[in-house]
Amino acid sequence: MSVVLRDMRDFKRFLGRSGAVIEIVRNTFIERQPAATREAYRDKGMLAPRHLHSMTRKAAIFRLEGYPGTVWLYWDKGARGWRFEGDTVTVPLDTGLGPPDAVTYRCRFADGVEPEERAGKTERRRVPTDLFEAAPA
Repeated sequence: MSVVLRDMRDFKRFLGRSGAVIEIVRNTFIERQPAATREAYRDKGMLAPRHLHSMTRKAAIFRLEGYPGTVWLYWDKGARGWRFEGDTVTVPLDTGLGPPDAVTYRCRFADGVEPEERAGKTERRRVPTDLFEAAPA
């Protein structure tokens, strides 16, 4: 099942499904850092795939694949400036250090836990009208 995200609602719905994983495709803040700093981020697992651990009303908490600890992704100020395109989400970073930065995440399901495609809406069973007719007195 491919992931298609159009807005924050789709993103939260995706995160609510079991096996939700996000991977960093691009992080302009890290890309601007010296090689040693980039390697330190990599060593700490900051670029590792993230598996959803839990979700709150204002954030998602992820565990890093192969690393201890968790990472939070906040949306407490809404999705202002967030861009959704197919299976990617681009989140602007406000670091205050130089030009504006952004992190682009690719959303997918973990191997072996991909949910089944839904076949579509099922017909609702209609209740016969005579079922509620008043009984003769």
